[in-house]
Amino acid sequence: MARISYDEQTAAAFKAVREVPRDGLSEWREAVRRHLRPSQGMTLVDIGAGTGAFAAAFCDWFDLSVLAVEPSAAMRDQIPRTPAIQVLEGDASVLPLPDESADAAWLSLVIHHIPDLGVAAHEIRRVLRPGAPVLIRQGFPGRLDGVELVRWFPETARAVDTYPSVKDTCKAFAAAGFHQDGLEQVRETYPTSLADFLGQVDTFRHADTTMRNLTEDEFLRGKERLRHAVRHAEDTANPETRSNWLDLLVLR
Repeated sequence: MARISYDEQTAAAFKAVREVPRDGLSEWREAVRRHLRPSQGMTLVDIGAGTGAFAAAFCDWFDLSVLAVEPSAAMRDQIPRTPAIQVLEGDASVLPLPDESADAAWLSLVIHHIPDLGVAAHEIRRVLRPGAPVLIRQGFPGRLDGVELVRWFPETARAVDTYPSVKDTCKAFAAAGFHQDGLEQVRETYPTSLADFLGQVDTFRHADTTMRNLTEDEFLRGKERLRHAVRHAEDTANPETRSNWLDLLVLR
């Protein structure tokens, strides 16, 4: 069960403000390429595919076939329908796929929604071919220094502290026969300004798990930090480039 309900309103908000524009994902493209080593005919399962931003990116970047598995009907409705993307209802613990049918698994900001990571790890092991990688894009506890939201809303780290750690995740997957093959921080960038982000932050709060855990006072203090930064950027005529750093954990 997801930590928030991805209904139609939340899915629309997620699509509007949570997707990272493709131009801001160039460093993710190269990081994934190094670990995935894509080749013609490869099939990747995108588990918890959300609105399909990464499913579409992988098809375009690497000419892959993507199996986009997503439990929320509202989120599935947002996934682009193309010949290379097959959209399926399911979740990490019950994947609607045959044994050894995929060449890689991708989980982007998903593992904290999985109620039993050990069960999911065994299910992912079942559907992957031998030696196939699991690529996890995640903000892990204790590794949030470059996360943009934590900068403006430091109390969001409180929610992340309840998520599986790198150690927890590796332990769960080790029981299913995986080992850690890589861990690196990867930057993503945004074309919008801090002023734009300030204008979106109420919608962002509705679509982000960690933001929903803030009290009203915590949220308002964060908005004031953003306003101060926007005023400083305007006064100095030095707009700040927005960026965010998340971990890429690779298991095989």
